[in-house]
Amino acid sequence: MSGRAIPSDLEALARLAGVQTEYRAHSGQIVRVDPETVLGVLSALGLPVSRVEDVAPVLAEARMARSARLLEPVLVQRGGEATASIPSAAAADPAGWSMTLTCEDGRSGRGRLADLLVAGSSEGPLARLPTPGGEAIAPGYHEVALEGPGLVERALLVAAPRCPEPRRGWGVFMPLYALRTGSDWGSGSYPDLGALGRWTRSVGGAFVGMLPLYPAFLDPPCDPSPYLPVTRLGVNELYVDPTSVPELESAPAARALLGSADFLARVAGARQSESVPYEELTCLRREAIEAIARELLASGRGEAELVGFAERRPDMLAYARFRASGERHGRDWRSWPAGAADGAREAPLADPVVRYHLCAQWLAHRQLAEAAEAADLYGDLPVGVHPLGFDPYFEPGAFATGAQGGAPPDGFYAGGQAWALPPLHPEGIRTQRYRHLIAVLRSAFAHLRTIRVDHVMGLHRMYWIPDGHDARHGAYVSYRADELRAVVALEAHRAGAVVVGEDLGTVDASVREAMAADRMLRTWVFEFKTSSAEPLPEPPAECIASVGSHDVPRFAAFWRGADPGEPNDTEDLLAGRIDADRARERTAWRRSLAASLGLDVDAAAAATPESERLALQGILGQLTASPAPLVLVDLQDLWGEIEQENRPGTGPEAANWRHRSRLDLDQLETDPQVGALCSLVEGGRALRAPRGACVS
Repeated sequence: MSGRAIPSDLEALARLAGVQTEYRAHSGQIVRVDPETVLGVLSALGLPVSRVEDVAPVLAEARMARSARLLEPVLVQRGGEATASIPSAAAADPAGWSMTLTCEDGRSGRGRLADLLVAGSSEGPLARLPTPGGEAIAPGYHEVALEGPGLVERALLVAAPRCPEPRRGWGVFMPLYALRTGSDWGSGSYPDLGALGRWTRSVGGAFVGMLPLYPAFLDPPCDPSPYLPVTRLGVNELYVDPTSVPELESAPAARALLGSADFLARVAGARQSESVPYEELTCLRREAIEAIARELLASGRGEAELVGFAERRPDMLAYARFRASGERHGRDWRSWPAGAADGAREAPLADPVVRYHLCAQWLAHRQLAEAAEAADLYGDLPVGVHPLGFDPYFEPGAFATGAQGGAPPDGFYAGGQAWALPPLHPEGIRTQRYRHLIAVLRSAFAHLRTIRVDHVMGLHRMYWIPDGHDARHGAYVSYRADELRAVVALEAHRAGAVVVGEDLGTVDASVREAMAADRMLRTWVFEFKTSSAEPLPEPPAECIASVGSHDVPRFAAFWRGADPGEPNDTEDLLAGRIDADRARERTAWRRSLAASLGLDVDAAAAATPESERLALQGILGQLTASPAPLVLVDLQDLWGEIEQENRPGTGPEAANWRHRSRLDLDQLETDPQVGALCSLVEGGRALRAPRGACVS
């Protein structure tokens, strides 16, 4: 599919900036990006081009800046000898030039450039890095300096091993907001997560999977999406359980509040809600945490703890100031008066709003850490943050303005997708030596033993939609994939954590090759792979396998005819009112699956509850006995839940991210069907274990 021709200078500038002027669509066709879109993306990258006439001088300046660079700001070392590209002039006349490698531990190696040149390289002039004592470079962040006559340039060297190898095991999936208990306040809590983890371990499971636990904008207008967080540096205070705070013993006024008839009645009302009452729950949590924080400060007992947390996590103190400023000046920080978030710098705990947000983060981090001791946790790393969130405010150089991330049109979304996420700036994050990304990863790995990188192709390229354009008119922007992958692998190595990449949909083969090289697991979803021709596909090795995901119908709905990417009205599914063509296709699939499993074909064709249960049992048996090292079981599938967590492409009318589980924790622990299916999964994991694998 050809667009208007792009002038040669604009094409050259786009190539230099990493903007791809064409891409292969889901259909296989080549889509050529129009010049206006290219200009819009270049402008979002910070280049002063609004018209084609602006391009020539900007291109000349960009080429000059690139040629003047002695070293790339970031270098990567992945086993073997580390080298760095150097200027041709230095290679031609190396006298007076030297290189120094300073390792994280303070040791350094230095050498004359003439002795370090690598001959015969097809990549241009290269120099071997002088390691201390000639030893191998240990994993870490090291400093490289190239010095010449009156010149010195420094670079970060990321020495990264592969991601840790997963142990063979299985886990359960339950969004924390959906988890019910006999004493919840309208959603699960971090202590409830710990209880779920202990039960999971008792039935043989190795980990608990959740949706992201990052802070969200839950005050009106409420936006509960876990994939549009306020920050990827903090955790969600919504799940703090005030009744489990040890300091409550020294807070009589807070205890009186929590035990008051009015407060208990409000809690009971929230608990009875069919969906998560975010707005009321946010008010309840806040009242309780504010009371606790106020008494802790008044007694002097909690001040040292809060100050210590702020010293360890200055970003969380900055976040508390940010949230306080948002309450006073409005959510859009771009319109705040100068210095709006600088208040309370001398005595932050004296400001009650700053104190609340800081205390909420302190308690949330502590309770989540305690939950992580009960069982290993598996969670998603969202691809970005809310455009009015803390991260673009705190680290503006790491983000681009004037565009949003998204996806081009495909088989599911004919108009493409616009995610409202400000994209990371490919050169901005390099200039800051990936400081923000490293902080995000460390915050996640502090609690999670397995991380799924949402939209893993974003480590390689991201589809940018310039402001004023729709999702059909965007362009891919390239990132330094070798550098991003190295940072992810190094941080995973240091945390001893497994990394999964979300590679569903149309993904370049090179991305999956890179994932395999990094020992990053793929994502395999049964509902995307099964068909009438191959009803029971086997997951491959090196993946995490599951029946569905939070963005597709649950198995009970899929069994009745729901399709990923379709509206799938629950009432219509339960009543059997679906499109005739889809009904025929799904009936044929059920017959084929039943035949493969040795089940009653006619019962499956009629979609009886018993045939549904037996089919799920057979599918789980296939997954758990497969070569896939990890299997994720959606607990709510085990009792036939039909409501899905999210319907992509819909808005607030769909009540996404609000569904509450039908069974509470006590019920699922004693339900015989749940117990039987967990036993099936646990037994299946011991089958076909790869040689040398650790069986959980």
